[in-house]
Amino acid sequence: MTAAINLNDTSSSAREALRESLAVSRGGGIMRSVTLLAGAIPVVILLGEPLLVVWLFALIGWNALLVPPLERALVIPLIDSDPVRARLRRAGMVLFGLSLTTVMPIASWAQGSVFGAIVAVGWALSSATQVLVYYSRDRLLLVAGMAPIVLGALIGPLLAYRGVSWESAAAVLMMLIALGAGGAFIGRSDKLIAKATEEAAARRSAEASSLAKSRFIANMHHELRTPLNAIIGYSELLRENALEEARAADVADIDRVLAAARQQLMMIADLLAFSELQDDRLQLETKLFDAALLARETANAFRPAVEANHNTLAIDIAAPLGDAHTDPAKLRHCLEHLLSNAAKFTRDGAVTLRARRERSLRGDWLIFTVEDTGVGIAPDRLGAIFEPLTQGDDSATRAADGAGMGLAIIARIARLLGGTVSVESTPGQGAAFTLRVRADMSDHADAGALRAGAA
Repeated sequence: MTAAINLNDTSSSAREALRESLAVSRGGGIMRSVTLLAGAIPVVILLGEPLLVVWLFALIGWNALLVPPLERALVIPLIDSDPVRARLRRAGMVLFGLSLTTVMPIASWAQGSVFGAIVAVGWALSSATQVLVYYSRDRLLLVAGMAPIVLGALIGPLLAYRGVSWESAAAVLMMLIALGAGGAFIGRSDKLIAKATEEAAARRSAEASSLAKSRFIANMHHELRTPLNAIIGYSELLRENALEEARAADVADIDRVLAAARQQLMMIADLLAFSELQDDRLQLETKLFDAALLARETANAFRPAVEANHNTLAIDIAAPLGDAHTDPAKLRHCLEHLLSNAAKFTRDGAVTLRARRERSLRGDWLIFTVEDTGVGIAPDRLGAIFEPLTQGDDSATRAADGAGMGLAIIARIARLLGGTVSVESTPGQGAAFTLRVRADMSDHADAGALRAGAA
């Protein structure tokens, strides 16, 4: 143990260990004195040693009256300026205090009775446990505290059995084994506590980093959306003027600008949604709205993107779709993604948005299906298509770009909306994505949040 002592250790961990030992010494001092009196007075009376009364009051006076001012005067002022001297002074105080404590077990051994031996062993083990718990982080303080206890364990049995004998040797051996076992246990516990403390600190650091990341993403989301909304707004005005003046070439160019801007806007929203889903912060904001109107507006907003690849867009809404009481922004986000995917992977084909209402005893459902006649999805990709950073076509030659987060986000949001998203596809013939959500989430917001967070 002494080989591991570094008397010149001035590291921050050494200063922290010293501060911890001082905090232990100051905290609960009165309670320790009361416990000491309650436990020692009956033992002193039963042992019948009047001098132990003097010892008891000397020990309490040292712990309760002398140690606090000595620490304030001799140790605390030097922790930052001269930590080596502060540790040596603190070690000297620990050595003296434990030497004074060891008087009891030595006196108990000296009586040569079974009761005295029991008292000595119990007192020594109790003292050793306190030292191992309080000073295990500082080897110097640990040695200073254990040295008197070990010395008492060696001398006490010799006094009890009047010299060296097999009885005294056995008693010494048993005492040392007990002290060693206690030290091993406390040492292991100290390592576990230190590891748990490090893990807790790392977890707090990770949580702080995650919170900072989320705040940054939220701020960037706002900063990037503002200019993109302006671009989209002005482009729509330019498109209306171009349509009125029959400038077909300009309309086509503006449609490309609108498609790119809306795609970028959706990717920014994806980034924020993905961050909120990871941190379990995505919440529903339910309101009453016209589901058919939302579906038409969303599809028409993506019409330029669909038609940019020479596709046709059809909207098939089975009446009556009726009102919905759910989160319109998140529902729109899902539909935008499905339409965007269909537009990206379909050329010279057709994209269709179908919507219908399904009634059941458990409540009404809104079912949206986006069909396309594009490249389709290979069967071996269908199982992983809703996983993060996965796309239906990972080949180097695929024409459409994307981060691969969209479908994963849709799947999580669908669960948040109380539903599911599924896909059917035939390679070379197209794909059909079906989004099924509750029509009324006014009473299911909390449950939906739990499902999304647990997914």
